[in-house]
Amino acid sequence: MIETIRTHLDIGPTEARTRALSLLNEVGIAAADERIDQYPHQFSGGMRQRVVIALALAANPNLIIADEPTTALDVSIQAQIIALLKRLGRDHGTAIMLITHDMGVIAETAHRVAVMYAGRIVEIGPMRDIVDRPSHPYAAGLMASIPRILGPRARLQQIDGAMPRLNAIPSGCPFSPRCTKAFDRCRRERPALMPAADSFAACWLYAEAGEAVFA
Repeated sequence: MIETIRTHLDIGPTEARTRALSLLNEVGIAAADERIDQYPHQFSGGMRQRVVIALALAANPNLIIADEPTTALDVSIQAQIIALLKRLGRDHGTAIMLITHDMGVIAETAHRVAVMYAGRIVEIGPMRDIVDRPSHPYAAGLMASIPRILGPRARLQQIDGAMPRLNAIPSGCPFSPRCTKAFDRCRRERPALMPAADSFAACWLYAEAGEAVFA
């Protein structure tokens, strides 16, 4: 941490160590003045994740990209890490781009959501709108595959087929071979993002709602 701080900030070793200790305390590492000289294998998985978050904050970034920050952590530790990210983002005025497959984490953390398929964004909009009322067939399929705690219980839906290899993306919409709503244009032309209810979706079902707004 000290090396990273000194690489990005013009400060001496003593000040860098003081900043590192402050960050470790801020992310919840107890006895930071002793822990700072320990090795990674002496920390639990949750504590290592906290140290990585402190490391990400070391140079006062405007944006943190968190790629699967809760993977391999148990549920209670996941909740702590998510709460920590939210608090630190708010306190430091830092935007956080969260990359995850965990819809629970998304619903708990995100303000806006971008759903990706085959390397491209297929829907983007406010979190609650996409979680509750997805417009793109792929996003709708993802949401339909999540078990519901309340309401009537039904068999979980699944999306037939498999994700294409990135070196063999089909022509037109890459989701069209798996989409139950696909028609001829879907197989010939790749759609750009266009207005769709409360979000923007790359889907020809919404072509009449307006011209494409993103290439």
